[in-house]
Amino acid sequence: MVAVVRAAAAAKKRVRVVGAGHSWNDIACTGESMMNLDLLCGVLAVDREARQITVAAGIRLRELNERVAEHGLALSNLGSIAEQSLAGAISTGTHGSGIRFGNLATQVVALRLVTADGTVRDLSAEHDPELFAAARVGLGALGVITAVTVQCEEAFHLEERAFALPFDRAVASLDELIDGHEHMKLWWLPHTDEVQVYCYNRTKAQKTPRSRIARWFEEGPLVLAAFALLLAWGRIWPRAIPAINRFVKSIYFKPRERVDRSDRILNIPMPPMHRESEYAIGREQAGEALSALRALIDGSDGGEPLHVNFVVELRFVAGDDGMLSPAHGRASCQIGAYMHAGRSLDRYFEGFERLMLARGGRPHWGKEFRAGGDVLRPRYPRFDRFAALRRELDPNGMFENDYIRRLFGPSGPV
Repeated sequence: MVAVVRAAAAAKKRVRVVGAGHSWNDIACTGESMMNLDLLCGVLAVDREARQITVAAGIRLRELNERVAEHGLALSNLGSIAEQSLAGAISTGTHGSGIRFGNLATQVVALRLVTADGTVRDLSAEHDPELFAAARVGLGALGVITAVTVQCEEAFHLEERAFALPFDRAVASLDELIDGHEHMKLWWLPHTDEVQVYCYNRTKAQKTPRSRIARWFEEGPLVLAAFALLLAWGRIWPRAIPAINRFVKSIYFKPRERVDRSDRILNIPMPPMHRESEYAIGREQAGEALSALRALIDGSDGGEPLHVNFVVELRFVAGDDGMLSPAHGRASCQIGAYMHAGRSLDRYFEGFERLMLARGGRPHWGKEFRAGGDVLRPRYPRFDRFAALRRELDPNGMFENDYIRRLFGPSGPV
């Protein structure tokens, strides 16, 4: 990797590292050279006593889950999707849900970074802590992450309980739900009057038996194909979306309980193709923000009603000290506005971003947002320090692209 970076510097090439290509924006895009770490994916070391695993940075989360399980370990928290590369997931602030748990980057205790001049920097809270605080959610702007050490814990099972609440009751019960469960998230399907609550807590119970046939019908290609067909129908006939959403809610959003290995509970099957925008706001603003989003969608705020064909998701994340972490310094609610292609999409995302920015929101770095550095800079107390470290480590802008320039401006010519 050092030789590759030095060769790019000698050739005056700009380079962007791409993980699994899971981001919904242009964070990894470039008109010059792209570096893929798919072959940099093995386990480098396991410290069973410290419950730590060191892996090459290109490893997919699904593979990491299996490797830690082989040693009787588990990650403390995970997001919904396990297809991302580890380096890409931490670099964009990817997270799960649980107010006592930080985003994935907070589980990183050390990482190796190759900077623009080919220097290898081994970072941790003890060794170069300031750069470590920048690089854990580094947007690919500081160098190439080649190895990551993750703090794990003893393997555990989770019990999932899913149930529906009336919209207003869910909003009123948020604090009780957030504090009463280790992990909790909400799904609201617009144009319906209920919110689906998912609660996850540790248990000594054994895995809930599920037949392969039942799992195939619940999570297999038949379900995904049917959902995709309904989304396509709504795109052709937007006025049908409220009825379609009510139908989907009646079929899919139903009470259930199950127990399984923690990662198998927290990760879900890949959904149909759609687009996502997401913002982090203060935890205490969650209920009011969700109500404002409902008013935006149904037009009760005075605007034209929107036809939204995908869930709104609320997840909750502990505050941390990452310089560009969306949860920097505050317990946060991450609100995700998702939608399959449709006529209302642009107005929906524009209105959603406006609502979130008005509440001090910070974007998920791997999802769609329009705000530039001038808007976002005041929202991150250490934004300027991150920008200074970037200029110091990459004075010629080897790792910049349009995305990075929108946030920080150009470093200089390669």
